[in-house]
Amino acid sequence: MLKRDRLKAMLRKITDKQFNAIWKENYGYVPIGDRADLAADFVAEQYDEELDGCIRRAEALLKGVSKPKVNKWLVPR
Repeated sequence: MLKRDRLKAMLRKITDKQFNAIWKENYGYVPIGDRADLAADFVAEQYDEELDGCIRRAEALLKGVSKPKVNKWLVPR
């Protein structure tokens, strides 16, 4: 139950566009409806094995893409 609650909280924090991308990746379409209801349905339908992958995907979206590190040893042009 802890994983489901964690995933539901993460799905509330991401943007609508990111939520739609996750939903579409799993089901192939995005239904019309209240996002809170869709998130609750999404979490309830995931198997325990799938929860870890969904949590990792949501964490990656929340953290964003990391910026490349600047190599300070290179000489600027």
